[in-house]
Amino acid sequence: MKPLKLLFLLICTVFFFYSCDKDKDNNPEPDNPFDKEGLLINYADAIILPNYNSFKLSLDSLVLSFDVFKTSASLSDFQLVKQKLHVAYLKYQTISLTEFGPAESEIVRMNFNVFPTDTAQIIANIASGTYDLSAASNLDAKGFPALDYLFYGKNSSENSMSNLLSSSTTRKQYVTDILNEMTTKTNAVITTWNTTYRSQFISSLNTDIGSSIGYLVNQLNFELDYLKNAKVGIPLGKKTLNIPLPEKCEAYFGTQSLPYAVATLNIIEDIYLGRSKAGIDGKGFDDYLNHLGASYGSGTLDAAIKNQFSIAKTKLAAISNPISVEVISNPNTVDAAYVELVKLLVLLKTDMPSNLGVIITYQDGDGD
Repeated sequence: MKPLKLLFLLICTVFFFYSCDKDKDNNPEPDNPFDKEGLLINYADAIILPNYNSFKLSLDSLVLSFDVFKTSASLSDFQLVKQKLHVAYLKYQTISLTEFGPAESEIVRMNFNVFPTDTAQIIANIASGTYDLSAASNLDAKGFPALDYLFYGKNSSENSMSNLLSSSTTRKQYVTDILNEMTTKTNAVITTWNTTYRSQFISSLNTDIGSSIGYLVNQLNFELDYLKNAKVGIPLGKKTLNIPLPEKCEAYFGTQSLPYAVATLNIIEDIYLGRSKAGIDGKGFDDYLNHLGASYGSGTLDAAIKNQFSIAKTKLAAISNPISVEVISNPNTVDAAYVELVKLLVLLKTDMPSNLGVIITYQDGDGD
């Protein structure tokens, strides 16, 4: 055999084995595939859709209670509106994580919960009576944070906020317009899931960019980053040389920042475990990692993640409500929770995706 031909065969042989190794790296389970369809069916039918339906009921209930208040103008009806707002805002935390597919098309997260809200813009919109809530300039002047401001105000009594709202036609119309937009978007998301997107979601069985598993892993981590930074770190002063910024808290006026932060961490854990709204443990990323034999130190990666969830939940629960007060009066307790959230994020954003073959595609801006 001529030397040139021998060299060519050698190069082909090396390329062949390299290609095999590369394919193996991109497919962590070639011989014993995990039931990814079962995983996605559990996510769709036991977690995502039930949470959307539950949120819709709470939002519809808020709308109905506000309609009653618009007519009655009674303080008791106003108090009921605020109770309904809290329930809907709490349930919103269970759908915020699923910002892909129909929710991404409706840009739910940006339209429903940009905080801190722009109170000056809200007042200007109401004063003019002319505004376009679909405009990007109004993203921080609508949604739950705007309702939080309009129902509670800053250092205002319940009576004064009730009277201010009931006596102003333009203010009532502004609240109505916010609620109408949220209702329309919620209905659109649920309708699309039920008609077309569910089948698309459960049949996307790869883990590459644009796959259902890729979306879930990315959004799970986005939501944890969101919790760590927007709900805890920024109010604590992590971006401002440890100077606390309590007014940056979620639900600042209604002082419900802690239960919403706890709800966010709970839904992240639910997604990781595949735990249904009813608390039933179904197929989740924990099962997927164990199927792959993912290890961490001398144990399993799943055990390390579950342990860190437990620690982070304990530290977060040690904070008193609201966080806006705690970042001033008890910053060490808030910081302890922040530190544990960072540790959890490392496990979920680095170790889990690398084992599942998922690429993290979003940017959080702080480099972790």
